[in-house]
Amino acid sequence: MTIRCGNRAAHAETTYHATVESVRACHRDETWACTWLEYERDAFGLVYDEDGRPVIRECRALAWTLPDGRGYTCERGHEHIDAEVRDREGWDYVDGPEEARRLAKVGVASVGMDGKPILV
Repeated sequence: MTIRCGNRAAHAETTYHATVESVRACHRDETWACTWLEYERDAFGLVYDEDGRPVIRECRALAWTLPDGRGYTCERGHEHIDAEVRDREGWDYVDGPEEARRLAKVGVASVGMDGKPILV
């Protein structure tokens, strides 16, 4: 589903957004390109560079601040909570179980980049 955006100040031509929230943020002029890093994929899976490493790119979808001000989200569903908020709430993003174990030793809960808790 796409929603036609009528914000002529932000777009030189008719633009479509994926969510109502993104249209609202666009009309408030509070949007930017998402900087979330992700692996590039094609119809066959991961794309690799000439050295055999997976290609990583920025998302670049339309992003905006979450309504509660804790971080940001984008039209592709990436969500990031600011470091100050994570610290205040006693949790942080981790890369895997080993990092989760280290944080658990100092009383910090762990969350994977998919938003799900990592229990150790």
